[in-house]
Amino acid sequence: MNASFNFSGGVVIVTGGANGIGAALARRAAAAGATVVIADVQVEAGRALAAETHAPGAIEFEQVDVSSADQVQTFVETVRSRHGRIDGLVCAAIVQPIGDVVDVEPATWERVLGVNLLGSIWASRAVVPVMREQGSGSIVMFASGTADFGKAGSAPYTTSKGAVASFAKTLAREVAQWRIRVNLCRPGIIDTPQFRAANPGMDTSKLDGPEEPVGGLMFLLSDAASMSGSMVTREMPWRSAA
Repeated sequence: MNASFNFSGGVVIVTGGANGIGAALARRAAAAGATVVIADVQVEAGRALAAETHAPGAIEFEQVDVSSADQVQTFVETVRSRHGRIDGLVCAAIVQPIGDVVDVEPATWERVLGVNLLGSIWASRAVVPVMREQGSGSIVMFASGTADFGKAGSAPYTTSKGAVASFAKTLAREVAQWRIRVNLCRPGIIDTPQFRAANPGMDTSKLDGPEEPVGGLMFLLSDAASMSGSMVTREMPWRSAA
């Protein structure tokens, strides 16, 4: 999807935006005129991204652990105080460790659910009052096909993604009355640092890069997307389709 979007004057938060799909989206949204504020724990990568030229918009970086409700709330309040509004939230922060169910330590389960699931919940919970006051806003979360059919060695991740999908659909019903849209994106298999870490040794040469799903995400953030509680699915990598 290569449609042109105009986000001039808009403010978009991207959690986990220091690399991967989140970073690709941040660049595209800023190029469309948005002020994009990244929340991530990867300080060096986040600051480097913010230092790039992104006219007519801009990218800002804040160090935030999205598994902490307090940190997320403080971050969102800072963004609102600084910019006066929040038009979009994209929950792209994930961790994706590998290991069989009996081998994954409780602390790892807690970290995965804390970032992947609770991170989406805390961010949504913090931005909804801002969007409710505005009478508009778009929240986008990430689903995964592995949550539907399972993936051996990835139980914490698949569990978190199944829960995220359920949460998004429920939130969509709760906030529709204030013209806040909540949708899911299932980007398919994308070559990102997280994917490589979860699939060591895999040949990623035929996989699409992080920029490929961004058109769908831009659509979901834009006023052109009138739906809520829906999922944009992109399963087939273009380079391996031939």
